[in-house]
Amino acid sequence: MSLDQKITQYIWYSKSKFSYFVIFIFFPLSIIYYLLFLLKKIQSNEKSFQTKIVCIGNCSVGGDGKTSTVLSLINLYKSRNIKVAVLLKGYKGKIKAPTQVNIVNHSAVDVGDEALLYVEHARTFISNDRLKGINFIITQFSPDVILIDDGLQDFRIKKDKSILVINGERGFGNGFLLPVGPLRQSPSSAMKLADIIIIVGDDKGNSLDAYKSKFKNKLFLKAEITCKKNQIDKNYFAFSGIGNNPGFINTLDTNNYNLTKIKLFPDHYYYTDTDIKNIKKYATDNDLEIITTEKDWKRLNTKQRLGINFLRISLEFSNDEALSKFLMKND
Repeated sequence: MSLDQKITQYIWYSKSKFSYFVIFIFFPLSIIYYLLFLLKKIQSNEKSFQTKIVCIGNCSVGGDGKTSTVLSLINLYKSRNIKVAVLLKGYKGKIKAPTQVNIVNHSAVDVGDEALLYVEHARTFISNDRLKGINFIITQFSPDVILIDDGLQDFRIKKDKSILVINGERGFGNGFLLPVGPLRQSPSSAMKLADIIIIVGDDKGNSLDAYKSKFKNKLFLKAEITCKKNQIDKNYFAFSGIGNNPGFINTLDTNNYNLTKIKLFPDHYYYTDTDIKNIKKYATDNDLEIITTEKDWKRLNTKQRLGINFLRISLEFSNDEALSKFLMKND
């Protein structure tokens, strides 16, 4: 992880005197961000569609469990023989125009890493402009439901259901808007937009209790990250470049992966051949297995993937029946 990212994470998620000093200095930038956010909202003309639109979003920057939630919803709809498609912007991908993702022809460089995860489970489309993307999907595929990865803050789209995903352990950080905090919008305003609030992991500080009381008409659900426990007597070299690197390491620790070496990279980092060569050399010299996230693995090319394992995770909801019933409602 780069120095500037380490500093940013420290300011966002610590309560030190230094972090509050930085917030005081740069707080005017957050005011500007908020004013631009309001302007964007005021200028947006909401458009509705005959196809059901379900948005999965967050109010903070990365690492909340949004990707795992989308994958869970894909499986839920498919289990009921509902024709589902996924739309996302394809963050850091080169392709910007509405495009159907093809696992054979496209790489993470083209469409981003999340798209390559989704396309293994459902028809997946990317578009830098979500409105154009929705129209493209309806024309090309005519699904019953379109799942939009992100887009809670896109006020041009009329959503039939909106889901807000929150990382319970990290919560809302220092509670400030970008750039001095991790928030894209205030938690209260995001919850007003949402129909379902999914809390991934433990809310250790009970910081969400007040919101549960305030938004009693919303469906609050807990979700836990699950994965296959390690059953081999080996030591591991773990590396990752995702929005919540500490969360990945914690998941490995709690599932019996003995970590000897850890290397962290920026979110959505594209690994060079030198990066992977150095990781593999260290692992070979020290008799270590290599493990990373499935997202990171998708960003590797075919040659780089050799000898590297990935951890496949899923979400286990506190009340699957309530989630399913709520999503299937037509209102």
